[in-house]
Amino acid sequence: MSVFENYDETSRHYDATRVPIGAEIILGCLARHEKPLSELVVLDAGCGTGAYSRAIVGQVGRIEALDMSAGMLERARAKLAAEAEAGRVRFHQGSIVDLPLEAGSIDAVTINQVVQHLGDTLEDGFPRLRSVIAEFARVLRPGGVLVFNHAPNHEVSA
Repeated sequence: MSVFENYDETSRHYDATRVPIGAEIILGCLARHEKPLSELVVLDAGCGTGAYSRAIVGQVGRIEALDMSAGMLERARAKLAAEAEAGRVRFHQGSIVDLPLEAGSIDAVTINQVVQHLGDTLEDGFPRLRSVIAEFARVLRPGGVLVFNHAPNHEVSA
């Protein structure tokens, strides 16, 4: 969970102040995979209310949307109900440090505006971020793509 906010509470008004900036850049990165976009299984790690999932779902094969916050996932499920019904999105409540996914089951991982919430610092060597990256490596298939979309908005420096 975020060291800065209670996202079960924040989920109530999250979409009023945040939009999926850079979705076209994310799609461009995903397009570098050897598979066509339309066949990719993409993990949206820390999916929040599903804004980024919604922005790319029409272009990729399937999205595995994961968040720790029940409130955020509730909003994402409502936003992407038709896509979930069609089998284009599956939802998971869990941690990016311990992904509830099988090894080698994902073609690409996107993580959007999440890293700063881990609470790591340069001084402590970013241990939680290292654990997250190790989990992404575990679930990615060979040749997988990892896309970090990060703009620090708290006391984070790298």
